[in-house]
Amino acid sequence: MPAPTLRQQKTFAAIRIVGGFAAATVLGYSFITNVLAGQPAEGPVLLTGVMALLGLGYAAYYTRSLGRIAAAEKQSQQP
Repeated sequence: MPAPTLRQQKTFAAIRIVGGFAAATVLGYSFITNVLAGQPAEGPVLLTGVMALLGLGYAAYYTRSLGRIAAAEKQSQQP
């Protein structure tokens, strides 16, 4: 199977970035809402907060990956 093109790699990275931010937003909202409602930040509530941070990390990793892909694309276009 051939390797994905740079455009395909950029598309995949962008989708993963959006997905990571969406997950972090939903989970972060849930965590903040539960804590403000008086739930102790332990057990499942704490795990929700940790998962929100992991979602941000996932988006950050693919943002960095997208930067490397863009640099490779720019380098390949130079004469």
